Amino acid sequence: MTLSKQAPLGIDPRIPWHSVLRCLSCRTGLRVVREELVCEVCAATYPIDRGIARFVPEDNYGNGFGYQWNRHRLTQLDSFSGVPVSHERVMKASGWTAEELRGKNLLECGSGAGRFTEVLCETGAVVTSFDISSAVHANAASNGRFPNLRLLQASIYDLPFDEESFDFLFCFGVIQHTPDVEGAFKTMFRYLRPGGSFCIDVYAAPIAYLHPRHLLRPLTKRIDPSRLYAIVEKTAPKLLPLSMALSAVPGVGPCLARLVPVANHRHLNLRNKKIIREWSVLDTFDWLAPRYERPQTRQRLQRWTEELGLREVSIERHRGVHVIRGIK
Repeated sequence: MTLSKQAPLGIDPRIPWHSVLRCLSCRTGLRVVREELVCEVCAATYPIDRGIARFVPEDNYGNGFGYQWNRHRLTQLDSFSGVPVSHERVMKASGWTAEELRGKNLLECGSGAGRFTEVLCETGAVVTSFDISSAVHANAASNGRFPNLRLLQASIYDLPFDEESFDFLFCFGVIQHTPDVEGAFKTMFRYLRPGGSFCIDVYAAPIAYLHPRHLLRPLTKRIDPSRLYAIVEKTAPKLLPLSMALSAVPGVGPCLARLVPVANHRHLNLRNKKIIREWSVLDTFDWLAPRYERPQTRQRLQRWTEELGLREVSIERHRGVHVIRGIK
């Protein structure tokens, strides 16, 4: 959560900003002592790192994501690209409107650099957003201007909140990169109130497994992020023209383009060539760097929603991604 001398982000200015946070050990309240949050009961401490409370070790499985999002803080933000790609994706996938979100408590699980955080904050929802990586600092730099934003660094498996305290749950581009996808999926719902709405996406199996990046990942995921990024930054712009040319072939273009291991966003109609190259470098790195990538089948997702007793569930596939939405 961002520390500010102004009104605390997303909280009534008469209420201490840290009052919604709970100790991970005993689930009781926390107080600010200099640059730490200290548990009022068990004396556990959590650092405040450059204004953001951190509830995970600094070194964790999300380090590669922290590297990429701090390098590409602005790349995918609609306010930077001038194209409402993120806005359209959120609203189309979720079916939510700004009117129903305004003033409601929304939990965003896994923010990255904040491309979706920006969209959600613009609706007027009180957005609590976290990431396991240092990407939260990129998000803070881009979206800290929103008075309705709360930011913190935490693990999806252990969050410092009261259960059933959010009206909406949103999670895009995250759970396939966690060590236990089922555990991540099910844990999130502990924090959504009964009757609350959710929208979550995950790479679709077997479609995602057929991509040639999976031939490279056993090697690339072991390379230091800075070294891998340098390789991708050099090779992706050279492969992109070939991928774009193949994707333009009538009928079979998208299938042919998949044979080239480079991210191609031709379908997004991005207008600026520099931004197109940046998106390609960013997403190619995003394919190759994560320690974990575990796409899921529709049948498995359906089983999880049934085990949780979720209602009005819809599972749709969009370009190799399953989008799951419904009501708790």
